Amino acid sequence: MQRSVDQRHVPKRRVSPRHDPRVRTLGFTSRQWPFIYTLVGNWVFAATFYGLAKLFWHWQPGDWTVGDRIALVIKVAVFAILPAVLAICIVAAQRLDPSMWVGRMAKPNSALDINTRFILNSFEQFILFFIGMAALALYCPLKEARTLIILTILFVLGRILFWVGYHYNPYVRAFGFGLTFYPMVAVYLWLMLYMVFGIRVDL
Repeated sequence: MQRSVDQRHVPKRRVSPRHDPRVRTLGFTSRQWPFIYTLVGNWVFAATFYGLAKLFWHWQPGDWTVGDRIALVIKVAVFAILPAVLAICIVAAQRLDPSMWVGRMAKPNSALDINTRFILNSFEQFILFFIGMAALALYCPLKEARTLIILTILFVLGRILFWVGYHYNPYVRAFGFGLTFYPMVAVYLWLMLYMVFGIRVDL
């Protein structure tokens, strides 16, 4: 004897589709988009900071001879390298901690390993910074001398944020890297336009 079974159609719950991180939008995956937003925000912040500094801070040296230009480049270079010098002091102390080592190698992703990588990256960026500042000082007019100082402030701020982000947050790290690197890209573009094509763009 068969019993009739009432088949009730219970409406299914609407499940929100999970966003596949491999799906690409405009060529970027969902995991890459936050870094794209960070990059764009970096450009906006750097341009805004630079524009406001040029608008409200009016400074220029008394003379702008070759010696004055070299002196200014050396001064800004001293400030630009300070985060790396501080990191070297910290690494020197961390090397005395046995828990930071695996054999003769720094423990991967330890504070010692991260700080060592930060130092290496900082010196790589500093080479680009120093050459760019020296060339900019050579070609920029007297009234634009403050540009070197503004770019140095951005560089140091970027190095600090990059260092902090290396330890705690990849987005802060990306933002800091951008503040260090992309203003230098703009400097090299400005130099190429002037040295190769003779086009001087107002700084």
